[in-house]
Amino acid sequence: MPIIKLAKTSGFCMGVKRAMQIAIETATNSESKVYTCGPLIHNPQAIDYLKQQGVETSLDWRQIKEGTVIIRAHGMPLENIKEIENKGLKTVDATCPHVKISQKQIKKYSDLGYFIFIIGDHDHPEILSLQSFAKEFEVINNLEAAKAVSHKNKIMIISQTTFNADEYLKISEILKEKAEESVICNSICQATSLRQNEIKELASKADAVVIVGGKSSANTKRLAQIASEICTNTKHVETEAELKAEDFVNCKQIAVSAGASTPDFITQKVIDFLEKI
Repeated sequence: MPIIKLAKTSGFCMGVKRAMQIAIETATNSESKVYTCGPLIHNPQAIDYLKQQGVETSLDWRQIKEGTVIIRAHGMPLENIKEIENKGLKTVDATCPHVKISQKQIKKYSDLGYFIFIIGDHDHPEILSLQSFAKEFEVINNLEAAKAVSHKNKIMIISQTTFNADEYLKISEILKEKAEESVICNSICQATSLRQNEIKELASKADAVVIVGGKSSANTKRLAQIASEICTNTKHVETEAELKAEDFVNCKQIAVSAGASTPDFITQKVIDFLEKI
């Protein structure tokens, strides 16, 4: 049987735990229907659990006629929140506190006349939320895009809270050379940095790595990317059903980590599978 090393930082982060608790408490105490605008977090199994607790996922909030709307952990664009409230719907804010800090930082520097560079995935809900707080901005997601930007006077650089920390540093170094004055905000949450650093260490000593979490989860995909650059036998799965025993033949040590939106019981099922090999 291989040795299974589970990352200490795997599983729900503070922001996800908080959002889940808010959603469940809201549904428990509400006499009307409760919705989230898009998935509360990026994990299908967690969303199924919320549905069982009375929290429905609406992919288009404009179709909601009555009830309570929960602002997802990633945040929402300001204009969308205002439109929801103008419809007479009640809102409950489950935005991650780290995302809220980024929103305030963007508004602060934008009001001071800084051009805002937001580093992250263009269509990610957190990015769509963050950019609504900026007057002038550009979203950058790789080194090539950073090299291509035009010269600015004053810039503020900030990233998606779950972005790759090493890549953010490289992009920031390029962007600050493009301006007379620059402010770089350390917006990657500590849980993300710790998770990324731990998987590097575990992957370097493992014969195989399994990353557990939603396929649409940005922080989970980055964990898999980081691990695969160190250990070529890296698998990103949502559940144990995607694993095959033959992929772990002759493996003496297997590292396991999970994204910030992955429930512990799913990770445990993956470990149970691996221990039976």
